Amino acid sequence: MTAEETFAREIVPLRNIRDNYEKIILTLDKVTLGNYDGIRIIHLPDWLLPQ
Repeated sequence: MTAEETFAREIVPLRNIRDNYEKIILTLDKVTLGNYDGIRIIHLPDWLLPQ
C-alpha cells in the first residue's frame, strides 16, 4: 500500500462505513502501519503470530 492510489482505494470504503465495529486492514507492507481515523493497518505476520 505504498502507492497513494492503493492506500486510498483500501481505506476510503472503510471510512464510509458508520458503525462501531473494529476495522482492520492486513498488509505485507511495513511502511503504512498505524491507525488512520480508527482503521488499524497491521502487518499480516504480526496479526497471525501475536507476541
